Amino acid sequence: MHPNEIPKPTEMKWHPVMVTFLDGRVHKICGPLEAFEILNCEPTEREKSVYLNAKLCCRLALERKMSPNEARLAFIAAIMKQMLKVV
Repeated sequence: MHPNEIPKPTEMKWHPVMVTFLDGRVHKICGPLEAFEILNCEPTEREKSVYLNAKLCCRLALERKMSPNEARLAFIAAIMKQMLKVV
């Protein structure tokens, strides 16, 4: 990809986060789009500020208004609050 090209949301990557859900499912989250989808689809405490912040950070990363790595940290904080296992 050329440095001046804007990556598509599916091309935005970060260091993978392995998440084990309470029901035993394991997911490898490789970017803000996948994280945003997890935050929207998985049963979570959606009113918690950490969750809302993570969702906002992932959306901002997808809009290129925040770095993907900052969104990654917010995502990790949110899923740790949900007592999901992070590797």
